[in-house]
Formats: sequence, C-alpha cells, structure tokens
Amino acid sequence: MALEKLSLVDRATQQLRQMIVGADLSPGQRLTEQELSDEMQVARGTVRAALAALVAENLVVRRPYAGWTVQSVNNELLREHYQVRGAFEELSARLVAVSLNESIRKTLEAAYDQLIEAERNGDAESRLQADLGFHASMIQASENKLLIRQYESIAGQTEWLYRWSENSWPRRINLLDWHKPILDAVLSEDPEAAAAAVRAHTQRSLHDDMQDLQNKPPQ
Repeated sequence: MALEKLSLVDRATQQLRQMIVGADLSPGQRLTEQELSDEMQVARGTVRAALAALVAENLVVRRPYAGWTVQSVNNELLREHYQVRGAFEELSARLVAVSLNESIRKTLEAAYDQLIEAERNGDAESRLQADLGFHASMIQASENKLLIRQYESIAGQTEWLYRWSENSWPRRINLLDWHKPILDAVLSEDPEAAAAAVRAHTQRSLHDDMQDLQNKPPQ
C-alpha cells in the first residue's frame, strides 16, 4: 500500500487540529501566525492556510481586525453541533435497526463492552474513546458511505467537545445508563424506537452541557 502523501499545509492543519482537539490550545485562545510559525517551523503562509482550513471545521474563528482564535464553547455552538450530529446518528440508528445481522450485532455489543470497561476502570481518555467509539460504530454499521463521510467531517469538533465536557466535569455521566437504551432499541430492530433513543440521548446531552456551562464554569 502506498503511503499517504501530505502537503506541508495538510501536515500543519493536522498538527493544529490535534493541538485544539487534544486541549493543548484552549477554547477562545488567541492564535498568532508568527508564534505558530516559529513553534511549528513553517512559513506564516502555511500557518495561515492551515488556520483557514480549521475555520471550515468550526474549530478556529477569524474576526476582522482581531485575528485568529480557537473556537469558543457557547450555547449556539453546542445547539448547532448537537442538531447536526443528532440527525446523522438518528439516521444511522434507523438504518442499522432495519438491516441488523449477526456481524453488526457483535460489533455493537463489542463497542458497548468498551463502555462497560471504561465506566468500571477507565480514566478520562479511556472514557472519551469508548464513548466516541460507540457512536462511531453505529455510523459505520449503517454502511452508508455518504453518511459516514459527512459524520467524519464533524469528527474533530465532536471529539473536541467531548474532551471539553469530560475535562470540565469529570465522570459527570454514567456511560452505561446513557448508551444502553440506544443499544437495546437498535438490537430490537425497531427503527422508530432506535431513532427515538438517539434523539433522547442527544437532547439530554445538549441540555446538560448548556446547563453546566451556565451554572458551573469549567475547572
């Protein structure tokens, strides 16, 4: 298999994305082209192009006369993200429920087993990866290539918000209580019940994130 060839801009974009999603750069933090250029040892033009690419992913904001900043977490951003992600996940749950087979069943059950392990013994990163993995496994099981690509297009922001929430309010949720209804509904092969379970999960997640953001500032 040929190795993927990435341009300098692609590599800079990848590095900056990892810094934001991995919480090395904080929400709302100001970014300067020269500082990033010096740190990453690339030209300012390369940094500028990478930052522009991350604007398209809604991880970076550019404001006239104010420059670049990491996206801030606010109610509008949370609402828009959960609306889009929830729509993707509801569709995937419907598709999986009507096309369930033994292979898909085992895949979803294995993803849920990871949630069990993370809830029992996991640190913050293990919990995050198990949570992301459960949702991703449902998307992949849909076998809808367009849906999978569109979901991947918001994957960076999804992980960024997951980590922000877990870091700000550690172990706020019980992973099993939150995901078992989705698994049960999908495995029952009832597409309406599956979509409803995902919808309830999405609405609950949005409500809790917005409430905690208002009532208790992140640590």
